[in-house]
Amino acid sequence: MPLGRGGLLCLMLTFVTTAAIGRVAAQPVPARHPFMGWTSWDNEALRQPGHGEDWLTAAQVIQQSDAMHRLLQAYGYRRINLDSGWASGIDAHGRPAPDTKKFPGGIASVAALVHHNGQLFGIYWNPGINEEMWRKNPLISGTNIRLRSICVRPRAKANAFGEYKIDYSKPGAQEYVNSIVRQWARWGVDFIKLDGIAPGSDSAGSTIDDRPDIRAWGRAIASVRRKIWLEISWAINRAYLQDFQPEANGWRIDGDVDLYGPTLTGWEQIRRRFTDVPPWSDEAGPGRGWNDLDSILVGNGKADGLTDDERQTAMTFWAICCAPLYSGDDLTHLDTLGIKLLTNRALIAIDQAGRPAHLLPGGGKVETWYTREPDGTFVVAVFNLHDHTTVRAAIHRAEVGIQGSVRATNLWTQANLTTAGPIAVELRPHACAVFRLTEQRPPNRH
Repeated sequence: MPLGRGGLLCLMLTFVTTAAIGRVAAQPVPARHPFMGWTSWDNEALRQPGHGEDWLTAAQVIQQSDAMHRLLQAYGYRRINLDSGWASGIDAHGRPAPDTKKFPGGIASVAALVHHNGQLFGIYWNPGINEEMWRKNPLISGTNIRLRSICVRPRAKANAFGEYKIDYSKPGAQEYVNSIVRQWARWGVDFIKLDGIAPGSDSAGSTIDDRPDIRAWGRAIASVRRKIWLEISWAINRAYLQDFQPEANGWRIDGDVDLYGPTLTGWEQIRRRFTDVPPWSDEAGPGRGWNDLDSILVGNGKADGLTDDERQTAMTFWAICCAPLYSGDDLTHLDTLGIKLLTNRALIAIDQAGRPAHLLPGGGKVETWYTREPDGTFVVAVFNLHDHTTVRAAIHRAEVGIQGSVRATNLWTQANLTTAGPIAVELRPHACAVFRLTEQRPPNRH
């Protein structure tokens, strides 16, 4: 049952029982499927009254968890992920500590209530040592080693945001990362996003190299008994993906989808991904990890900054790319179309099947993407990327490897068509159509 806003929330803000902290929700095997859920950052990045970085609080997280439980969980959305803004200061051993104004009962209490809703709980951080950690220089938990002693000398940047880089050849370095992950596991964390990771994160060609950090975080995660998904961000340099893949379950391939303005996103943020995804299509799959396109912002109507056609195009593209499907909308204000888009079982099944689509060459601003599903059917999507022109386009079966006639199902309208010819579609600017094609084999004759 969804959690009430009264007694349980009050309980959350005061204490958590040992049993609640220790409860471990049923875990999926990491990387077998793209994850589905919700993230806090987009409402923190929105420049509207009542939003911004102070938007993230324990009460907001529980409200989003309840709404996801009520509206989306039956369709596979199970993760509630805190992004930047949850921490303020450090504890006695240099680990990030919760902002007590936003999370007066601590993080473990929120995680316990998220788990009570049958969901998984995630958290955000950056690799390295920040200025407060350096200044206070506490002992690393379980050691007699000071935090400052594990840093690279002379000082080097730890990530795209700066801070102090850790030298993992020094005693105490791995122990420090282990101590963070152990504490988060005790809190009930099931997902960690590490941000500002380079090579990538607008730092191509610089001296920032977080590959040792990701190996250290991977070792720390492997050392705890809890299954924890590791996601890295942002705009990861593809040339180094093989170094990140052994530890990371997913990687952001692009910049933020956020507009950092009066709407959550805009068409240009969506369109850019059509250009950036093709080189990555072969990199993702079950057991390998997933190309993260950032959050999917299609549920809050005008607040998303997209037309209805653009919202459907975004949902279609994320799904056929098998990207993680995590909403950044305010789930307590999903509109009718937003719920329809986020809960389309056919599109969710394509996403979760884990066969990322590929772009057919030569289409110009009318792009055709296709993939063959595990059951042998083909999924083909056509996108009109023109800004002002309505187009007539056609899906030709031979282009995707089908020779005979097909039964074509429009996955948004559920209309069916059996044909031996091309499938014609008319698309408004920024609109799309997506079909499942089942090849029709002639009956055996004796």
